[in-house]
Amino acid sequence: MTLTKNILVAIFLCLVSFTINAQNQKQLVKVGDQLYGEGDFYGASIWYKQALDIDSTYLDIVFKYAEALRGYNDYAKAESKYFYVYKKDRGIVYPLAPFWYSMMLKYNGKYSEAKTSFKRIKRFFSKDKKSYYYLKVMNETESCEEAIKIMKDSVLVDINNMGSSINTYSSELGGTLLNDSTVVYSSLRDEKMQGNNIVVDTSLYLVRLFKGVKHNNTWELDNKLDEKINEPGFHIANGCLNAKGTVFYYTRCDRSFNCKIYAVNYDKGTWGTPYEIKEVNMEGSNSTQPSIAEVEGKEVLFFSSNRTGGKGQLDIWYAHKNENGSFTTPANAGENINTIEDEITPFYHPKDTALYFSSNWHYGLGGFDIFKSHSKLTNFEKPENVGYPINTSTNDFYYNIRNHTALITSNRNGSYPKKGETCCNDIWVYEIPDTTKQIYTTLEELNRYLPVRLYFHNDHPNPRSTDTLTDLNYFTTYKEYTKLFNEYKKEYTQGLAGDEKEDALIDIEDLFGEYIDKGANDLQLFTPLLIKELEAGKTITLTIKGFASPLSKSDYNVNLTLRRVSSLINYLSEYDNGKILPYINGTAKNGAKLVFMKVPFGEYQSVKTISDDIADKRNSVYSPGAAYERKIEIIAIQASDTSRIALDGSVLEKLPLLTFKDTSIRLSLNQTEKQLKIINNGEAPLKIFSATFSCEGFTIDLPAKEIPVMEPLFLNLTYHPKEAAAKKCTVEFLTNTIPNKIRKEIIIE
Repeated sequence: MTLTKNILVAIFLCLVSFTINAQNQKQLVKVGDQLYGEGDFYGASIWYKQALDIDSTYLDIVFKYAEALRGYNDYAKAESKYFYVYKKDRGIVYPLAPFWYSMMLKYNGKYSEAKTSFKRIKRFFSKDKKSYYYLKVMNETESCEEAIKIMKDSVLVDINNMGSSINTYSSELGGTLLNDSTVVYSSLRDEKMQGNNIVVDTSLYLVRLFKGVKHNNTWELDNKLDEKINEPGFHIANGCLNAKGTVFYYTRCDRSFNCKIYAVNYDKGTWGTPYEIKEVNMEGSNSTQPSIAEVEGKEVLFFSSNRTGGKGQLDIWYAHKNENGSFTTPANAGENINTIEDEITPFYHPKDTALYFSSNWHYGLGGFDIFKSHSKLTNFEKPENVGYPINTSTNDFYYNIRNHTALITSNRNGSYPKKGETCCNDIWVYEIPDTTKQIYTTLEELNRYLPVRLYFHNDHPNPRSTDTLTDLNYFTTYKEYTKLFNEYKKEYTQGLAGDEKEDALIDIEDLFGEYIDKGANDLQLFTPLLIKELEAGKTITLTIKGFASPLSKSDYNVNLTLRRVSSLINYLSEYDNGKILPYINGTAKNGAKLVFMKVPFGEYQSVKTISDDIADKRNSVYSPGAAYERKIEIIAIQASDTSRIALDGSVLEKLPLLTFKDTSIRLSLNQTEKQLKIINNGEAPLKIFSATFSCEGFTIDLPAKEIPVMEPLFLNLTYHPKEAAAKKCTVEFLTNTIPNKIRKEIIIE
């Protein structure tokens, strides 16, 4: 009886606890919903997270949490939560979960994964092919492909945060250079931000216009603009000055963000009375982000507006200024510029005769990207993406140029975060280089993009052979491989139907497009650079590693990988009518040589989960997993002077070797600094080009010079932990040794 009574009491207590938790969870969600509705996404995320701490199985709350994370730009966490909902729900109740998961992949710079994901989710929206989401998915699929190309052609530009005096842990945006040492920008500073005795309207939290000045190459906050402009009770932003320096234009928005364009006359430090530019404002719509420029001798006001008559949401419009100071009826910049989504923050540069603006529809790297369109207003040309690192996978807008200096507003990594790495906008500055485009100029730079991976069909070239050489060159085998595209689709989808079949087809499309074709394209990019270095008199050593799927015995696969390496050497020998051949056979007039270091791993390093059943050809031959293993990789490039070549053609230069004192890097959660002891145990000077971390919050000081042989050195590692610090991370060092990438584990205790 006592036992039964105890059980009943336990059950009762559990029910009471469950009821209390359920009520608490509902209250937490209710508060989160209220904050979300008010636009406080960060606050909403905190309440949703507390609700999930009680019970994490409610998909509705997880989806709301993901939406709040996306709302304040925490792309990494949002990706994880959208993926959780997607995998549990499969797009049935929450079709936007897979959509936003794909978008977050792109915002996190995972372009290949995002492209594949967009292909997979197309079916969720294909019933209405005129709907926004279907059109967006199709557009983003192509945009991810373009993003991969943009990253290859990136311009090496040093872009810097304007510093802690200009930027805060809140948002700063819309920097405009009035002259080489004066910037006007907008800021939403909280009550703790009172630099230079500027007290913010803490009761209203209004956007205000500020001025910054440059002292000894450092940008510093000067003051808030005159109260005639920073009118009480209104958000004030987007300031710009005409070329004569006589009229200042800006945006004035009420607290509901109904925005109009205003102007004020300026004369030798004295502000006039602000007035509305009525000709460009339209009741019932927003007019914002003015930018004034002289085009063919006349002043033209560019701005962004969601008024009727546009192509989509926010469009770029422009109006000419008449001699009497009024403006003409605004004209839409046209379909080459404007799309079904947003085009914002216009800036016309007379020197380039080009309009710069940002868009979240034109093909870009993620979020808003900056684009450039040449025009004299008679016809805007098709815009081009200005490329990385001016654009990133985050939001990049408010491009502004004066002389050789450019400003950008961005929430990229490196901003001053208040609610996460990419939560808030900062203003960034860079000096425009003399050259407009710089691809790869040395093999040392190309080392950053290794390995170059080249793929082969099963048992090719020369199937059923034990030879280590082949007469075929790589591009011959590549072209034959691509002819098997339909065969791979047929074999890999055999016995599948519905979503499984569609996913399998996408897997094969990605195999050929993202891997097989990409390898061939990378080789074509690489080869001219190789010739350039050889013609400069350098002897080059290429280290080539070979793999194979596990269908045959290891000794057979070793010979197969050697044949594949041989096909690459044949390609290089035959390239451009034998242009490289003298360097391979040692007859080049400048004494340079091309030397190959072959590392045939065969099956010894193939993935163990790949089928080795010859009867199961779907998985052992035609599956992407098996195909990924049939490859060779150019993993390292060594350049040496011809004077270091022996008579037999061997390279006398030895390799450096990066060695760490500790096998792993261990940090405590509250530890912010650590010294890593390293030594070059090789036989040549060591270079460390870069260090890439898998987690946020790490920086490391790398030596600017070569590290001599057997010389110990300390690298200073700094760590600024976040609220949700990862327990394990990695750091990958790019060096001039073989292999050229050294990875170390970081354990945070």
